[in-house]
Amino acid sequence: MTSQIDHLVLGVEDLSSATQVLESDFGVPFDVGGAHPVMGTHNRLLRLQADIYLEVIAANPAASPHRTRWFSMDDPKTKLLLSKGVHPLCWVLQVEDIHEARKNCGYDPGEVITMSRGNLEWQITVPKDGGLAEGGIWPVLIQWLGQRNPAHRLTMSPVQLVHLKITHPSPSSIENSLQTLGTPPEINITEGNPALCFQLNTPKGSVVLMSEI
Repeated sequence: MTSQIDHLVLGVEDLSSATQVLESDFGVPFDVGGAHPVMGTHNRLLRLQADIYLEVIAANPAASPHRTRWFSMDDPKTKLLLSKGVHPLCWVLQVEDIHEARKNCGYDPGEVITMSRGNLEWQITVPKDGGLAEGGIWPVLIQWLGQRNPAHRLTMSPVQLVHLKITHPSPSSIENSLQTLGTPPEINITEGNPALCFQLNTPKGSVVLMSEI
C-alpha cells in the first residue's frame, strides 16, 4: 500500500486574525480556501511541497452545522487550546483506497464520509463524535475523488515541510501502522510523551509548531 502526506491541519479560533499572524510569521501570503457547510468550518491554505499543503481551519461563526465538527473542534479542551493561539490538530494521509486503508491501518480512524467544496470531492475518515484518533497522533485518512489534491491549484510557496515529528510512549505501534499504510519520508517518530510537531522552513527562518496531546 502506498500513501503520502496530504496536508497538515492547524486549528485557530478566528480565521482572519490568525491568518494575518501566520502570514507575518512565515513571510508569505496564504491562499483563500473556502467553507465546509456540513462541518461548520472554513479555512485558508498554503502550499508546501508539490503535493502537500497547510490548512488553517476555524469554526465558521456564520454556520450552524447539524453534526459535531471534525478535528475535535467542538471539544472543550480544543476550544481552550485554540483560544490561546495556533494549535496543530492533526495530519492527513492520502491513500489510494480509503476503505482498504481503514480496514488494515490498525486503529480506528472513524467512518468514511464523502465531502465536497466547489468542484472538489473527497472521502475522509471522521469519527461520529468528531474526535481524533489518539488526539491527532494517528493520521486522518483521505482519498480524493476524480482529481489530485488541491495543492497543485495553490500558489507556489517558498515554505517547505522539513519534517512531521510524532512523539509517543510506544513509537513501535505508530511505526507498524504507518508501515502498513506506507510511511511517508517526512515522518519522524520518537519515544516520549504524546506530541505532534510540524517543522517548516520559511523566508523568516525555521518555524516549529508543536502540540502536546
